[in-house]
This record gives sequence, C-alpha cells and structure tokens, in this order.
Amino acid sequence: MHLDCTDVQMPWLRNQLVEWLRRLSSREWQEKNWLPVAQAGVGFDDALDFFDDTGVLDEPSGRIGFILLNDREAVALEDLNRILDGAVSGRGMSDEEIIHSAGWADVVAAAQRALVVLGEDR
Repeated sequence: MHLDCTDVQMPWLRNQLVEWLRRLSSREWQEKNWLPVAQAGVGFDDALDFFDDTGVLDEPSGRIGFILLNDREAVALEDLNRILDGAVSGRGMSDEEIIHSAGWADVVAAAQRALVVLGEDR
C-alpha cells in the first residue's frame, strides 16, 4: 500500500515502522543481521529504541492519524506489544537468546499479522 502524504501526519515514521515490522517478521533477516551480536549495523536494540521513541507500541491509539491510520492498526500493534514484552522480559538474556527463545516465533507471527493489517504484507 502506498500512502499519500495526507493519509498520516508522519509518513516517514510509518515507513520506518513498516521496515521494522518487516525485520521482526523475518527470522532469516534476524539471523543474518542481528546475530552474531558483535556484527556491526542495525541491532535488535535499535528496533526497541524505535518502538520506544515513537510510542507506537506503548500507545498505538494515540498514534492514529500520525503514524497509524485506524483502530484496526492500533489493535495489531497492541497485540505485538504484548507478545514482544513477554519475549524480552527474561532477565539478562542476550539478543541471541531472545531470538532463539520459544516465544520468539509468536513475535515473528505478530509482526507478520501487523504488516497484513497495515497493508504491507508484500
């Protein structure tokens, strides 16, 4: 789905959101780019920082009109937030341990569902 700039007030943030959701929805991408931890580039913490900085997971309904289009998108991100929180809540877990944990498949699936709801599942 290509958004007209008038669809949301911050289309560049929506584009970044879609890119982060694509990364969260691809185990192959994660294995290649987030592991090993010492690899340079964009890391898992960068994804978490984006979500924290934009508030798109913590308060998705407050981002409608800015980054999100509607309640349906907000609900999809609330679901992702709940699942992601559960996956990263282990104390002292490395990125590799998180990504290889039993609950990580649920994060990947929730990110895939969010992409579908945002119309970006291609």
